[in-house]
Amino acid sequence: YASDITRTFPANGKFSGPQRALYDLVLASQDAAVAATRPGARFNDPHEATVRVLAQGLLDVGLLDADKVGNAQDVVEQRAYFPFYMHRTSHWLGMDVHDCGSYVEPSELGQISERRDPLSGETIKDRPSRILKPGMVLTIEPGLYVRPAAGVPEPFHNIGIRIEDDAIVTEGGCELITRGVPVKADEIEALMA
Repeated sequence: YASDITRTFPANGKFSGPQRALYDLVLASQDAAVAATRPGARFNDPHEATVRVLAQGLLDVGLLDADKVGNAQDVVEQRAYFPFYMHRTSHWLGMDVHDCGSYVEPSELGQISERRDPLSGETIKDRPSRILKPGMVLTIEPGLYVRPAAGVPEPFHNIGIRIEDDAIVTEGGCELITRGVPVKADEIEALMA
């Protein structure tokens, strides 16, 4: 079976203030996703939990301006986080790193809802995401990626953070099977010392 794991290390062995702020934010968003990964939850639930934490954090660290984008809920609804977090939080894991398998609940294939994408203006058709069951294996991999751009504070330019672990859905939630690798910022700095 395949595995898929990511840790971000500071090149010089010590996180700068902005790097540490973003690292801790990504880790908090992963913790929220882990808490949302349990039997009966939908495949999208960990992603939605991640995005809520990142939205508030992007406001808190000043990468998003509340006067321009509103509160965290507005950030989520407008997808204002997208320039910094442009991928999904999870994918299936099994015989392949990006394993096959539907992300749509098979018993609900015919149910479609429509919404307008606030960024592109296009109509998006959503189907209910898969219901998680014990034994399913998925990644939980939030990240933040900051490119130099107008309105982005310079100390955050060119910082990229991703934290990825592999999770098995259990009867009581999920088990991270890759947490033998240091994940907290202090642990990573100690490892590099």
